[in-house]
Amino acid sequence: MPSWPTAPGASRLPNRRNSAIMDTGKLAYMANQIARNFAAQGEDEAVAATLDHIAKFWDPGMKAGILEHGGEGLSPIAARAISALREG
Repeated sequence: MPSWPTAPGASRLPNRRNSAIMDTGKLAYMANQIARNFAAQGEDEAVAATLDHIAKFWDPGMKAGILEHGGEGLSPIAARAISALREG
């Protein structure tokens, strides 16, 4: 099983799919991976694509976890996408 980077002070949230604990640091890591994947599109497009991916494919618990995370360790693209998610 991979060892996920954990941000200092990251909390752990239950994941409904497998009853495992979802570390908010892992969510930040995943958001950064998504943002990095879209970065070649340019920053504004990458932010929109990252937001769209998270909105469509992350379950409500994951979304709540990344919103709780507070943004520490997020890339600029991921941070803007999470900020837009928070704004609704």
